[in-house]
Amino acid sequence: MEGLGRAFTAFPAIQRVAFAGLVAYRAEMIIWVLSATLPLVMLALWNAAAAGGPVGDYGQVEFARYFTVNLVVRQITGAWIVWELNWAIRKGELSPRLLRPMNPLVFNFAETMAALPFRSMVVVPLVAALLLWRPEIAFRPGVPALLAFVPSVALAFACAWLTQAIFGMFAFWFEQSMGFWTAYFALWSLCGGYFVPLDLFPEGFVGAVKLLPFYATLGAPIDVLLGRAGIETVGLQVAWLLALAALARLCWSRGIRRYGAVGA
Repeated sequence: MEGLGRAFTAFPAIQRVAFAGLVAYRAEMIIWVLSATLPLVMLALWNAAAAGGPVGDYGQVEFARYFTVNLVVRQITGAWIVWELNWAIRKGELSPRLLRPMNPLVFNFAETMAALPFRSMVVVPLVAALLLWRPEIAFRPGVPALLAFVPSVALAFACAWLTQAIFGMFAFWFEQSMGFWTAYFALWSLCGGYFVPLDLFPEGFVGAVKLLPFYATLGAPIDVLLGRAGIETVGLQVAWLLALAALARLCWSRGIRRYGAVGA
């Protein structure tokens, strides 16, 4: 608890340092942000598919609305710790970071949050362009949906960050650990609602998929804001957050012992 208190007190200063680093490497940051604009590609594909008529409950307007929200949520919840942590472990760059008085994961978390202003600089013009292209996608979510969306998207961000951290820690045990992340990302893209709205899948499949962590990190806040899911979805996200936090803590404690044992 004392360590958590120190981290909480120092977090604003850490975030300022992280933001300064992002400003220094702003070109790289913009590349990271642009890499999360795949919803625009999927919008173009599904818009063409719905040109002859609705696909399930989704017409062109519904697809445009879905992937616009998808784009926003993806930018808010995006992270890159899996690549940074994997590299730091394999190349031994984690060693000097462990000498700092704070867990190195805390700095990455602050850095990820500090990137949100950069992400907004990209996503706001894109959303404005989509509204100019198809003004009818604008909608006014109800108050319950807005109240549920705020914690839902925050939980999605935390779950996505923890998931990446866990896969990044696989480098403690596997030299080619990024292969695990690649496989997970493929499943997440399909089962999390990144490529296609989950409502277009068979009902039985959708019910099972929405219980998995893929949905909790992306599809959940999208459905909440669009009024397709309720507060029970937020409860499921809380459950996944607790499970992922426990797993991340376990992986870190055991991984660090293994990392030190080989003399890194």
